Amino acid sequence: MKKKPIIIGATAVVLIAAGYFGAGSYYENKFLPNTMLDGIDISNDTVAQAKEETTAAIAQAQIQIVENGETIHAFTPADLGVSIDNTEKLETMKAEQSGWNWPILLFQEKQEETDLSGVSVDETALGNILAAMPLENDSRTAPVNATVVKGTKGYEISPETAGNRVDLELLKATMLEAVIAGETKIDLADAYQQPTLTADDPILAETLQKFYDLTDTVIQYTISGQTETVPQTAIIEWLGIDENGEVSVNREGVAAYLQGLSDKYSTYSRTRDFLATDGETVQVPSGTYGWTLAVAAETDNLISYVLAGEDLTVTPNYNGTGYHADGADIGTTYVEVDLSSQHMWYYKEGVVALETDIVSGHPMSPTPAGVFYIWNKEEDAVLKGYNPRSEKDYESPVEYWMPVDWTGIGIHDSSWQPAYGGEYWLTAGSNGCVNTPPGVMAELFGMIGIGVPVVIHS
Repeated sequence: MKKKPIIIGATAVVLIAAGYFGAGSYYENKFLPNTMLDGIDISNDTVAQAKEETTAAIAQAQIQIVENGETIHAFTPADLGVSIDNTEKLETMKAEQSGWNWPILLFQEKQEETDLSGVSVDETALGNILAAMPLENDSRTAPVNATVVKGTKGYEISPETAGNRVDLELLKATMLEAVIAGETKIDLADAYQQPTLTADDPILAETLQKFYDLTDTVIQYTISGQTETVPQTAIIEWLGIDENGEVSVNREGVAAYLQGLSDKYSTYSRTRDFLATDGETVQVPSGTYGWTLAVAAETDNLISYVLAGEDLTVTPNYNGTGYHADGADIGTTYVEVDLSSQHMWYYKEGVVALETDIVSGHPMSPTPAGVFYIWNKEEDAVLKGYNPRSEKDYESPVEYWMPVDWTGIGIHDSSWQPAYGGEYWLTAGSNGCVNTPPGVMAELFGMIGIGVPVVIHS
């Protein structure tokens, strides 16, 4: 009698072992319990059976695409020209399973996998389906990223807002996943474009603090002896945030501010009041002499100053000639040509260093009035141009040539002139240049430097 329980226990062990090893052998070529692929239970299937089952899912029912609760389109997998070849995936899954683990999987949730690698669609058919839906993004609202804005109480974070523009690539993937997973409905909202920056992004908190720091920056320009402080109200208006959540500066606003400074201080293209040697104040039109702020280059600089957030005082970049840090314009060293008296003076540091009678342009080719400057010096030059009186081109060799504008007007010796001053210019005037006695011109050429202003007036 004592041997009977032992026999029963041994028999049970044998039966359990037989069942375990038998099931293990059974699952050697079959998927283990609770195995799913693409929403389909392939437990106890061979690879071939699993392929047949998952492939059959392609013939599922119609799939509806809905927006705001209304169906905007419906399609079947056949409409997409869907085909599937998941043999490799199934074989990989089977190879990763051990048949001897079957008891464990009996008590686990189903192990589900989704695989789109073996699935393909007819791109033309897919394009036709998308074209048939009301997906025109031009008429839809784009999502708006969260950003830092200036509110009534200072800077604050404005939260992101959703839109209804469609991410076509996401929609394509969603449609394909619906086919594979056997779903019958797709909510178009799941394929909407999403904001890339949300209000809880840490970068916005950092940006908010940086905004406050940057608006305390003091940036000053020294221009012609004057100081201009960039208004903090302007900096506040310029500051913004780019699509990556980084602080940015509005280029157009900065350029407009600098253009205003240029208009205020620049001397180029301005008519000047000039105290002539005869004691009269004359108005002299603009010429080649003068400067403007280099707005484009300085815009880049000012943007970098704002973003650096450091107090500084700088002199802006400028274009042209004649800029003086002390605010002087023509200064005390210059050439004055009085067309009415046919006379020229060279002032050096406020004192007449040389003067002479000259011959200016003929009435048919007058010497232009304006404030110019000597931009080059050349010896043994040949001047070429057109003579309106003879209606012929000319070539005139000179020993000393100092051009003052960009059209060929300048100061040079004129050995062909028998006399200077008076009204000689009315009959024997030049083609626009300031004809100077050869000996005087040689002296002037040696005294004067490039960049000296030349004031020509009547």
